[in-house]
Amino acid sequence: MLLDAPQVVPVLGPADCHIWWADPATVTDDCVALLDGTERERIPQQRRTEDRRRFIAGRALLRTAAAGYLGLPPRRLEVVARCPDCSRNHGKPELPGTGLQVSVSHSGTRVAVAVTRAGAVGIDVEEISTSVSPAELLPHVIGPAEPRTPAHATASGFHRMWTRKEAVLKATGQGLRVPLSDVGVSAPEEAPRVLFLRGPSAGPAEDFVLADLEAGAGCAAAVAVIGGGPLVFTSYSRSRPSAAAFSPGPPRAAETGR
Repeated sequence: MLLDAPQVVPVLGPADCHIWWADPATVTDDCVALLDGTERERIPQQRRTEDRRRFIAGRALLRTAAAGYLGLPPRRLEVVARCPDCSRNHGKPELPGTGLQVSVSHSGTRVAVAVTRAGAVGIDVEEISTSVSPAELLPHVIGPAEPRTPAHATASGFHRMWTRKEAVLKATGQGLRVPLSDVGVSAPEEAPRVLFLRGPSAGPAEDFVLADLEAGAGCAAAVAVIGGGPLVFTSYSRSRPSAAAFSPGPPRAAETGR
């Protein structure tokens, strides 16, 4: 379910996972102003203009969404990103001391932020590319114990499998440092679930709640939460990922969809 941006901050309960969507084309100077010094230093590191827009939109959207739940101005929110492999600030974003778990993803004209209190979360959105050859990539992406169906050979089915796997790895904090073949997920035409997880992130498959997301035409997306049990996933659209997107007012219950 995709909802218009609410006039007030929705309630994020213990069994909720909220997905916030924005278009990077809406990035303006007020979005950049929301970022802290470390985030602004990363902007020039993005080589293409569209990559810079997606990064700015992702961080601004993360700040406005999370700050709304916490009742803080977005600029006052501390966002930490630690890379396990180096000292650079480019790992999975964390909001220390808030009780919120977050994840950010962007591709093409989609920027997505997942926010939950239920457990570590990972989100992935991918623009479906017709230039991708599933037949060539499948041996490197699918594990030997995973089921293979005709859907894997289609562009949409391949990207659905890919986003499920990457969402799981982002939830663990490992990301693509772990081969996608170390994560087993159900076939694209089946309900999303984790079958196995090997390598540095190895853990019980039943600890993961996995869901496909409606990301619009030409995109695939998925979200994974660790240890959350049954969850309700709700999506919101944001015309501008800026501070003005949140209007003051008391919280109200969010509309939900599974």
